[in-house]
Amino acid sequence: MDSTTIEIQAQNTYTNNMLYFQQEHQGLYGQLSAFENALQNGYYTPKYDLEYREDGYFDVVELSSGKWLYDMDSIEHANLIAKSIDYSKKDNLFETFRDLRFSKDALEEYEKMSPLESSLVTVAPIIDYVGQFADKETTMKKLYKFIFLGVGLGLHISKVHEKINAYTYFIIEDDLELFYLSLFVTDYKQLTENGATLIFSVFDEDDMFRAKIQAFLREMPIYNHYIKYFQLLSHSTEKLKVIHSVIISQDYLKFPHSAVMQIYLRPLDYIKEHYKYVNINALAQKKLLQNKPVLLLAAGPSLQKNIEWVTKNQNSFTIIAVSAAMGLLEKNSIKPDIITHVDGFEASMKHLENVQSMEFFKDSIALFASFTYPEFAKAFNKENVYIFQAAATIKKGYGELTASNVGIMSYAMALKLQSKELYVLGLDMALDTKTGQTHLDEHVHSTKLDINHVLEMEENIDYHNTVLKTKGNFQDEVPTTPHFVAALAELRSIVEGIQSNTQKVYNLCDGAALYNTMPKPIDEIILPCGNQTKINFKELFEIYSTTGLTSEEKAIIKQRIEHATNILTLLHAFEKQHFSSLDKFHYDLIGLFMDILAEDGRDEVGDTDKVISLYIQMTSGYIFDFINTKEITNSKRHIKKLAKLLVTQLTRLIKYYKEYLEDFLKEVEENQA
Repeated sequence: MDSTTIEIQAQNTYTNNMLYFQQEHQGLYGQLSAFENALQNGYYTPKYDLEYREDGYFDVVELSSGKWLYDMDSIEHANLIAKSIDYSKKDNLFETFRDLRFSKDALEEYEKMSPLESSLVTVAPIIDYVGQFADKETTMKKLYKFIFLGVGLGLHISKVHEKINAYTYFIIEDDLELFYLSLFVTDYKQLTENGATLIFSVFDEDDMFRAKIQAFLREMPIYNHYIKYFQLLSHSTEKLKVIHSVIISQDYLKFPHSAVMQIYLRPLDYIKEHYKYVNINALAQKKLLQNKPVLLLAAGPSLQKNIEWVTKNQNSFTIIAVSAAMGLLEKNSIKPDIITHVDGFEASMKHLENVQSMEFFKDSIALFASFTYPEFAKAFNKENVYIFQAAATIKKGYGELTASNVGIMSYAMALKLQSKELYVLGLDMALDTKTGQTHLDEHVHSTKLDINHVLEMEENIDYHNTVLKTKGNFQDEVPTTPHFVAALAELRSIVEGIQSNTQKVYNLCDGAALYNTMPKPIDEIILPCGNQTKINFKELFEIYSTTGLTSEEKAIIKQRIEHATNILTLLHAFEKQHFSSLDKFHYDLIGLFMDILAEDGRDEVGDTDKVISLYIQMTSGYIFDFINTKEITNSKRHIKKLAKLLVTQLTRLIKYYKEYLEDFLKEVEENQA
């Protein structure tokens, strides 16, 4: 092939790629167009040159060193990579599930427990059965999803696709110029001709990269159980660690379906106990926090370091404090205006053990999430306790605010209630840079981590204990954990929908940089002279709070009961179906999951769907891995058993939910009779 023909072919490939990106990946198209413009106008000095070598293949030379990217036949290189890709469940893959084993005694014990007592109650029988026949020694029939770390010229991507024909690819390249050169060699649109979905991450910042990992994981999540990858030797291993940290941060692993069901049912108990529900939408309209600077005190190390400053200047602010800081505040005579709490578990009771006298907080508003652990709420004067809707929506028009931890929730609440000048202390989202401490000394989860440990590639990443790096508030980088990194992303997603341009937030923490905040050393804060006027929060909270349910709100509960009944009908019908093969069971099971989640599109039944969605995410990976295991024999017997296990356990979960709602309505109506 002569050089002119090669040039024309390469230019056509490039043009087709740019047209494809313009239609399907506009963000990437914008990046590439801007790069091309910079290249053509001399704003960017190229590092590489693309050459067609006399032996009949493309390679890339680094101009500064003269080194070749491949230094061998790049087509043969691609063939070798494709040949190396196998279907084992051991090498070069991510596991997105909990590797669980159960004894016979444990399984019998789970049978006796209610679905709220443990997430394993309704999943253990399924996982146990699958594990007997589809363990890690078996092999997969198909690779449904695949990750490429490093593109080079993309030749190996095409060759691997020819071999595995996956449904979804995640293509990662950190060098924009190198990816640009690949457009002259590899036709990316051809990868989609069988319907495959492509997700690209090219030269992305950390936040965007994490968002794209999540998008990849959301794409056909039933096939996430084992995800194979290939990494070019020239590509950094750092992205592998980030992918792993995002995988272990998925909702169904952090917040299992049983805990979420508890979140949706516990608010009903507060209704029965006649606790006051506060309308945070109404308080927001009244701009409750607009007229005085607000100081948010969370439970990170920076609060402990600066507690004397808080003591000295407390009267200059409206103070919102998380419940975990109560002991420290009491010791330093700091009386918060509002105490916030969101934890739904018994462990949070330990925070009250640090308090000498609850009388110290008698004038504080106790603003608690609707899934707060009941005994925690009972420790406060009921007259001062106000429940706000978090996750579950029962009180119509009362607003709802959800976050995974009290610091984020309190931050979002301050913005929602129209704070114009918010100062944040203790929301570090990072480890102490000297001690490695995660929280205040008194926090129930406080621990010290080794901030000098360098994470090796073969190490498992622990959600709470692995030390990573993130952008600092006052420093370039600070040590953090996957848990805090996920919280930073969550904070950003919530704040983007709440914070207005007129709301200023100052980050006083020597921790992580927080989205849309301004770093502010404490000694640079200029406060007004004299004590500020106290706001009568109690009066306003009383005005915008109610107890009980309206007839319209009861009707919403009835809709959820009806929705649960319809799902039980779908499950009963599925159990009666005949499945002639594993493939038919495979596709009918996908259909069942889609039918369940599409059964009722009303917002009022979203709570039910969230619980079921998390359950499906937790169990479907095991089931579809079983279906995708090459060594499975006597498939009809297995299909019958799996279908029965799934229907039995999901029915058990839905029936518990439905009966809880029915009992609640019956009790409420009897009390009002």
